[in-house]
Amino acid sequence: MTHNQVAIESNVRYVSKLLPASVTPRVLFTDGNPESKNVLCEDADKKTYYRTPQIPKIDGPSDLDHVKSEISSIATDLASNPTAPVLFYFTGHGSPNSRSEYNNNRYDLWNNKGLSVKNLATSLKALPKQAPVAVVMVECFSGAFGNLLFEGGEPEGPLADLNICGFFASVSQREAAGCTPEINEANYRDFTSFFFAALSGVDRLGKPVKGADYNHDGKVGMNEAYAYALIHDDSIDTPVCTSDVFLRRFVKTPDRDVVATPFPQIQAWASPSQLVALNALSKSIDMASDDRLSRAYQKFIDMNPASMETYDVHLIRFIRLAKSVVLAHTLTTSNDEANKARYAALILAESANPLR
Repeated sequence: MTHNQVAIESNVRYVSKLLPASVTPRVLFTDGNPESKNVLCEDADKKTYYRTPQIPKIDGPSDLDHVKSEISSIATDLASNPTAPVLFYFTGHGSPNSRSEYNNNRYDLWNNKGLSVKNLATSLKALPKQAPVAVVMVECFSGAFGNLLFEGGEPEGPLADLNICGFFASVSQREAAGCTPEINEANYRDFTSFFFAALSGVDRLGKPVKGADYNHDGKVGMNEAYAYALIHDDSIDTPVCTSDVFLRRFVKTPDRDVVATPFPQIQAWASPSQLVALNALSKSIDMASDDRLSRAYQKFIDMNPASMETYDVHLIRFIRLAKSVVLAHTLTTSNDEANKARYAALILAESANPLR
């Protein structure tokens, strides 16, 4: 309870409002009791206090049994419509698992329990393989959940027989932003705020958000919302998506070869959203030369990997995005037809909008 900051509650309320009117969200929150004073807030004098949740509907506690039960219920509901889209949104805290090399991190649940990557992967197997499943997780160390792409959540396992994609606020070894007791939502700077504002066209204060339709097709996909967050989220977040994880698993180009790629070539290979993000991040790290990726990488290997400095955070984002562009080009121009097809399907899934 001591770590249940009001920003977590705000995220639940914000994302719930964005769902289509035809959708009835299922919300698991704290102990499931709307009368419990378990939301940590901070007043104008920086004094903390607890109040009851201000969420319209709470369907149960956020414990492991109820999470598994909800997923099982969704699987049952999908039996009559197995192609219906599913959005799982997790906001809260996360814990690292260094013994697994950060591959089996966990999403923290109520009463000090947790949902590990492998726990969630096992539960999701109950869903119909046709159903488009999008997972958005914004807790610390959330990038490990990119391993949901693989059977049992095992990073070296075969690809899972699910139509799944995901977006995560941080790489598996780093913390994420967004857990504050401050009640003024205008001051929130985190992945949820920017990703869902771009995806829905409305920020958490109800103001319109434009500029994320990077391919000018009249709509915004999750891939574009992800790029928008890379550019505008001025926090410690180092976002990851499932296509990043896929490419690093199946394309083993050494970093020294990746970073030697001239930047104009990377720009030519990038998607419209990636191109805008690459150019914006280049500017934020003050690099303009053709060898900027190599120069940025040298700065990266010399920096503290846990640094929370804005420059270093943007450096990480830039290098990761550029590497994904290079690896994607390597894959799509290869003879690996099976992985090319699966990657294309993943990119299509990531370009969807579960709010529409």
